[in-house]
Amino acid sequence: MAARFLGVPEPTFMKVLLKYTTLALVIQTALVLLLGIAGNLISPAVDYFFELLLTIYQPFISLIAATGGFKGESAMIEPVWIGIALGIFCYSLIVALTALALRIVRR
Repeated sequence: MAARFLGVPEPTFMKVLLKYTTLALVIQTALVLLLGIAGNLISPAVDYFFELLLTIYQPFISLIAATGGFKGESAMIEPVWIGIALGIFCYSLIVALTALALRIVRR
């Protein structure tokens, strides 16, 4: 439906959307993993960038913590990892839709 509204053939719309979503997903996942590992193993200065990256995903972490009903130790760890995963997916989709809209506008 969105493809028809934007005047783009649907197979092309989905193919490009999937391509941009996958690219954003891979970049964000690599960044989270690299900064997390580097922050723990190399330097506390790098850990600052990992914490800064976590603030970007804070709305999703808070949402999962509020609705998850976690108790005990799982309340400290699981909302963070689930929130980061949800945030990576949602931000990847937002980036892909924005890139697709810019691509359509440039035509």
